[in-house]
Amino acid sequence: MYTLNISGHHVQSGEEVQEVVKEKMDHLARINNQITTIKVILNTEKHEIHELIVEASVHIPGHDLFATVKTDKQLKPALDLLVGKLEKQLIKHKAKHAGRQHHINAKDVESPVEQQLQAEFDELVEREVI
Repeated sequence: MYTLNISGHHVQSGEEVQEVVKEKMDHLARINNQITTIKVILNTEKHEIHELIVEASVHIPGHDLFATVKTDKQLKPALDLLVGKLEKQLIKHKAKHAGRQHHINAKDVESPVEQQLQAEFDELVEREVI
């Protein structure tokens, strides 16, 4: 379980907005169950055009991930882009640290699909196609 902090600068984060943000961030928690804190900041800038800026930081033990997205006042697409960026970072972090957990009795096991692909590759190499 994680703690979700949502704040808004020049944006009112009502119940509906908070529910949408929570729904999107729950997707990240399904990817990595070690997430302890997610902080989301909603901000608008009123320069030449009205822009919505959504920032998020995700804390997992030993590491912090950060992403930011700027869009034109569309919250759901901004959150989708933000979650996409954080999802890539979480997957990369998970893959990077997955190799560190070596077990003495671990075996390399290929799925049937991987075995079939390897057999097809070996056949192409044998026929000197590749």
